Amino acid sequence: MEATIRFQGEEHRLTHDDILKAAKQEPPEQITTYYVEIDGRRFSPKQLIRIATGTRKPFNSANARSLLTRLGFHVKALPAESKKQ
Repeated sequence: MEATIRFQGEEHRLTHDDILKAAKQEPPEQITTYYVEIDGRRFSPKQLIRIATGTRKPFNSANARSLLTRLGFHVKALPAESKKQ
């Protein structure tokens, strides 16, 4: 399964495996709202897409969440009480 994402003139084709590889390259950053759990670790959707594509272009979380969902990942939202901390 492959999906495409575009950032200001850049086009990237990613697979499920590309995201799994990205998750092994860096430790998870702090999560503010949404996350994807991989190997028991919670990653921000934007972090995973940035690592997998290497892009420095701005993009929004909705695009990252949509791409990850198309690749078969389950994107979850932090409970409201977790966001207050």
